[in-house]
Amino acid sequence: MNRKLVNIVLIVLALAIVVVIGKDFIGKKAGKNIDNPYEYNIDEFRKVDSTQILYTEKLHFPVKAHYWAGIAATDSTIIVASANHLLKFDYSGNQIFSKQIIDTATCVTVDSNRQIWIGMSHYVVMYDQNGTLVKRWNSFGDRAVFTSITVSGENVYVADAGNRIVYQCNTNGQIVQKIGEKDEQKGIPGFVIPSPYFDVATDDNGILWAANTGRHTFENYNRDGSLRTSWGVTSFKIEGFSGCCNPAHFAILNDNSFITSEKGMPRIKLYDQHGQFIGVVAPPAAFSGSLAPDIAVDEQQRVIALDFERQQVRIFEKKKE
Repeated sequence: MNRKLVNIVLIVLALAIVVVIGKDFIGKKAGKNIDNPYEYNIDEFRKVDSTQILYTEKLHFPVKAHYWAGIAATDSTIIVASANHLLKFDYSGNQIFSKQIIDTATCVTVDSNRQIWIGMSHYVVMYDQNGTLVKRWNSFGDRAVFTSITVSGENVYVADAGNRIVYQCNTNGQIVQKIGEKDEQKGIPGFVIPSPYFDVATDDNGILWAANTGRHTFENYNRDGSLRTSWGVTSFKIEGFSGCCNPAHFAILNDNSFITSEKGMPRIKLYDQHGQFIGVVAPPAAFSGSLAPDIAVDEQQRVIALDFERQQVRIFEKKKE
């Protein structure tokens, strides 16, 4: 076959291929329902079997504010820190007081003496149970972004998302030690904190737990700052954590089990003290947006959730068996 004929054959074949591809493209042009083989649909993970839901919502009441720092609870009162205000409620939703505070709060907790500790961006203040300022720490510097605070005896633990560290301090704000700095020789991986979600709590022995949100793990530290243990599962499935920064919030019950709260696909869950998934407090269907509710537990082991998008405090109790 001469070269001229070969070229003609190649041209005809090329035109035929263009026609076939063009017809296929026209049949699948924009506006048609096209299956995307690379699309990851998480709708199935929003569904929760009713048998896994172990709690029921008993009460909710409105908390109107433009910004919330967090929530804490005692046996008889619920504390909400909002932008420049400290709010106190009873369990019927009646407001006991609203006090203006000296700066914009970022986190809040209540100690065993019912004193209220509030983290600002780079320092800590303490109010008494009547909302009167008692003490103010010095600043920890412009890089500090305090996101969580917990008190155990004379120890105050503060999570700093800006410096990716937990400070153990005395009640006057003096640093006792820094916890969680990366140290390969001691087996400490270091905190990965992609955004200002970095929570801490102490168990019934006063031992520190911290959420390493970028790694989807909980880390448990001994009193000397060494890493004791850790647990966590990266997964969209109900037993795991996913996204850039989960679990966003957590609290520890009297039996050392964990209540966790997630963002992106909001859900509140229950794990035992070893990190084994037990069940669900509130499924994704209970929430209307993507923000993780801040959570606290009271002395009756109720779960108190601050739902930012509904602007409500929501109280969940475990179902009777």
